[in-house]
Amino acid sequence: MVSNFTEEHRGIFKTAYLFRNLEPAELELFIDKAEYAEWNANNIVIREDDPGEHLFLLLSGKVRITKRTYEGIEQILGILSTGDFFGEMVLLDHRSRSASVYSHTKIELARIPHSDISNILTDNPRIGLKVVRAFSEVLSLRLRNANDKLRSLPFIERTF
Repeated sequence: MVSNFTEEHRGIFKTAYLFRNLEPAELELFIDKAEYAEWNANNIVIREDDPGEHLFLLLSGKVRITKRTYEGIEQILGILSTGDFFGEMVLLDHRSRSASVYSHTKIELARIPHSDISNILTDNPRIGLKVVRAFSEVLSLRLRNANDKLRSLPFIERTF
């Protein structure tokens, strides 16, 4: 596959939390399946409730993660930057997108189809263990951050 990945982009793959423990040959399996994409600022990358087909690695720029409240208000859950990944939850649970993602600045992304990731992980259990462990660590950190935000909300009542 022809891509627009520069050496700088390849360096981001190497140091990204998701791939940081992979050997060069293992990392190449993911890079070979990745597609290059870019968006200008304030464009939607992922829409909440849509089906998901890709995992994204942010090669440059920032994205904001948002979620609509029951009242229809869009709340910012977080900002991700170069080296961060998103779109992993659908790979794990096969449900629709849980949040929307917007380009906060101009961004460059590596987009890897979930089917290719699943094949790599199934065919290479050693790689699968490394990647799933990284997924788990990041999901745990994100859940802890969400819990901390919930604790600071003034309107949460004790309901039990």
